[in-house]
Amino acid sequence: MDILQLLPSVYEKFALFTLIFIRIIALLTTFVLFRRELITARIMITLATILSFYVLLWNYSEKLNFELFSMQMLVHGLFQFFIGFCASFILNIILEIFVALGQVVSLQIGLGMASLIDPRFGYITSLSHFYLILGTLTFLYLNGHLFAIQMIMESFMYIPLQQVSFDMNLLGKIANYSGVMFSGSIMLALTIIIVLLTTNIALAVMSKFAPQFNLFTIGINLQLIIGLICIYLIFNLTTEGGVRIINECLTFFQQLWVGMRQHV
Repeated sequence: MDILQLLPSVYEKFALFTLIFIRIIALLTTFVLFRRELITARIMITLATILSFYVLLWNYSEKLNFELFSMQMLVHGLFQFFIGFCASFILNIILEIFVALGQVVSLQIGLGMASLIDPRFGYITSLSHFYLILGTLTFLYLNGHLFAIQMIMESFMYIPLQQVSFDMNLLGKIANYSGVMFSGSIMLALTIIIVLLTTNIALAVMSKFAPQFNLFTIGINLQLIIGLICIYLIFNLTTEGGVRIINECLTFFQQLWVGMRQHV
């Protein structure tokens, strides 16, 4: 067979590969789990290339109706990046819950000033960093990273490369579900909040009956000690709640793709 006869097919497959690669690399580069100080750009590009080849060989027999270097290709490429970004945004909500949990607990026990600089989250408290590590390990324990890769691979069946539109209500669903960052963090920190609220009430009563009692000297240290003890005692409860919230987020992530398929 003349090799020149293969050039049109190779050209078309390369265009498909480019669109697939854009969607996958958009997820990997914007997902907090794949932070640049932990995973280099070379590793992410290699992983995205392997997954793109797999999708191209496994799922694609469709043909593009436009050229590689055209305005339509640019529009489709931007749409693929948008799909990957939306997927990573949903996954980032999972870790943001644990960051918000650390911020809430730190403010309650008086560690709000003990902050660290994180490349992705900016200034966060040391307790937020602790809960972020806990959330990351829990996410990996539940094979959330494998689930995310599976979903982005299956998304090519739900949202074909030829499609450049979807139900706008899905964006509203994502925006509404992002509120779980606040409700989830408050739910996980509710026990500590109640304990510290009870402690503050007891300190107020003590200062009322004993005016010579120095509330600022003893109260701040007592809140810190009781807060750290509560963190230790309810660690298993926090982990179980985190597992439940992560499973709910992954379920929503899967339902989002199913909703896109039904719209198509």
